[in-house]
Amino acid sequence: MRRLNRMNPLLCCFALLMLPVLAAAQHSPVPPEQRFWAGLGIGAGAVNSLAPAPGADRDAVAASLELGYRFTPSWAMGLELGTVAPVSGCREWACGSSSSDFAPSFGRLLAFGELRPRNSGLRLRAGVGVSRFCYQRHWSEDAWSMWDSLMVIFDDDYLYHVDGGSGAWRCDASRKALGGSVSVGYEWQTADAPVSMGVRLSAEAARFSGSPANGMPAFGHRAVTLTLHLRVN
Repeated sequence: MRRLNRMNPLLCCFALLMLPVLAAAQHSPVPPEQRFWAGLGIGAGAVNSLAPAPGADRDAVAASLELGYRFTPSWAMGLELGTVAPVSGCREWACGSSSSDFAPSFGRLLAFGELRPRNSGLRLRAGVGVSRFCYQRHWSEDAWSMWDSLMVIFDDDYLYHVDGGSGAWRCDASRKALGGSVSVGYEWQTADAPVSMGVRLSAEAARFSGSPANGMPAFGHRAVTLTLHLRVN
């Protein structure tokens, strides 16, 4: 609890950087008739797991992609693909002098429900799904990466200029567990466009079992993030 109550310096800096961006948005809730959406989020946070959990007490960056559908003016559901990546430590098990050096990226795939109080930009969300981290990996020179996917979206000729992907890390061994998250956020509709912007404070958790074969202990993963979101309705 002490770690959760201590405001992380990286989290504070990111929140200050977001203020000018949010000031540019028009302060009005998203119109209820816009039912489908796709969203992108990026921000900062902290892994608040207790040692000897991987990545314990480290600053992190966070990113997510989501697709959703609004069934009623107040209720929506969707899928979220996200990651929390510590900014320090190493990415493979037994890569350092002690187990505390191991700080992998934690990915998640969640199905979520979202409460949207009518005539408000407030967003209350809870999700459940799979949490995953990789503890052994290799670099593939021609693997397809998220960067390649973004370039395809923004550059119509990108596929004609590349042969395969730009390269990415590929996982050889990973662990999975049931995970969940809760979040509270607020959104503003941008002027003259079906796009909204917002901020979201999220907490995620998962419980991973141990692995006697490689000496990895069981541990509970916890992380808190603050992200800026762009949503296309």
